[in-house]
Amino acid sequence: MSDFIDIYINEREKNIPSVCEICGGILQTLEDTFSAYNKGACCDCFVCFIEPNRNINGDSWKPNKEEIDDWLLRKNKQYNPMYKFF
Repeated sequence: MSDFIDIYINEREKNIPSVCEICGGILQTLEDTFSAYNKGACCDCFVCFIEPNRNINGDSWKPNKEEIDDWLLRKNKQYNPMYKFF
């Protein structure tokens, strides 16, 4: 008997992101890339912005442009990303 396990991944057509959809910052770590791939935001944006608002407003909550802009103003005061494309 073989110890080999064959796992089929059904998401092969899904692209791996290189930037956060919320803040536009370049994903610098594996954790950021994994979070952006599965949750749609880098670790900072997901933990500080997306997750708390989903807990308050429900799982179907999506940020609008005004909420994202407000979050980015607060985030830019706290964090200085190493790289960012404009």
